Amino acid sequence: MSNNSIFRRRSGRLASSLAAIALITGFTAAPASAAPAPVYIALGDSYAAGTGGGQYAGPPPGLPQQCLQTAAAYPTVRGAALNLGCFGATTTDVTAVATLYAPALATSSVVTVTVGGNDVDTGRVAGACTVPTAGTDCSSALYNTLVVKLRQLPGKIKAMVSTLRTVAPHARIVLTGYPRLFTVSAALTPQQALAAKSMNTAADLLNATIALSALTNRVGFVGVTERFAGHGIGSADPWIVAPAGLCNQAVNCSPSAADAFHPTAAGYSGGYAEALKAARIP
Repeated sequence: MSNNSIFRRRSGRLASSLAAIALITGFTAAPASAAPAPVYIALGDSYAAGTGGGQYAGPPPGLPQQCLQTAAAYPTVRGAALNLGCFGATTTDVTAVATLYAPALATSSVVTVTVGGNDVDTGRVAGACTVPTAGTDCSSALYNTLVVKLRQLPGKIKAMVSTLRTVAPHARIVLTGYPRLFTVSAALTPQQALAAKSMNTAADLLNATIALSALTNRVGFVGVTERFAGHGIGSADPWIVAPAGLCNQAVNCSPSAADAFHPTAAGYSGGYAEALKAARIP
């Protein structure tokens, strides 16, 4: 997830056509055939793309290479037919991608969306609040996110969902939340602990906004906060990639700065994938 959208920088446009997705239908011993397997398509930002989960992989045709998708992405773990998640995506970007991939989405029965963090500049908050000199910059970033931009998010989600209903008329639409990034513990300095509490509170407010928007727009919502409990930065078993100075070299460090503040492979499987599985999605 980043507050610097790839979609605003990339040249060219997304492919307007996709290869057909095969539907596999099984039969039971009963005379009637079983229902077709669900066609699951994922949309969203870097959390949908799987950024932080390991080696980057090439995205579907038409998406920029800088989407930073990985094989650990929760849609891949859950057997998605297509993962359209991309680093830096906002609700507006998701709407654009959904429109251009309408032929594929028209056949979908399940659509998940992880988005909202970039709309409210959570990347700026993470960067400003975790540096040793965090202070007024952190406060300013939190104000921008929670007071200015968070109040605009419900309207943006409403517009996005409206488009998804048009291009995926038969799909069950499900929004997901975000994990708390930190586990406040003795591993953090007092200053780091204070920043961590502020960022966790911001994550809670973002999740509440997304969940309420899902309810208002009559789509599903799956939270992941409980799944990540005890696995934030600062815990003994972190599932979040940490920036230099906060990470454990053997567990949650990464040579790519873009991976910071994203789930590890364990986070995507044990956090997101398990939460969707428990909710029977897909």
